[in-house]
Amino acid sequence: MNWNCEGHIITDDIINYVKNILKVDFPDDFLSAIKKYDGGYPNPNVITINGSYEVVNNLVSFCKDDESFIVNIFKETEYLQDLKLIPIAEDPFGNLFCYDFMDDKSKIVFWEHENFNTKKFICDSFNELIQMLHN
Repeated sequence: MNWNCEGHIITDDIINYVKNILKVDFPDDFLSAIKKYDGGYPNPNVITINGSYEVVNNLVSFCKDDESFIVNIFKETEYLQDLKLIPIAEDPFGNLFCYDFMDDKSKIVFWEHENFNTKKFICDSFNELIQMLHN
């Protein structure tokens, strides 16, 4: 597994700032990845969901100035708030990989912007998502 990253330095203060705005406690495996690979592009970057291939283009960023700033994505995508979805990665087409906090659990789902009320279950943890990546 390789990551192409910008080298952002993500401190605990930055993480707490994002957590306070989004009112969510992220799982430790995700925060560990953000500290190392904030906004990064994974290679390999494809996962299979119910027989369909989806591309994990990049992780969201915890840096305010980044185009993929998690807070901006959350606020600009009106349906995420209603569905209690928090974006963690993007595909190249405007769809999002999200934590689903609907049942106070942090499962990961795939959310399609064209079918905004539909979310596809992917896995139960960020580490599991990373292990699913293939060419």
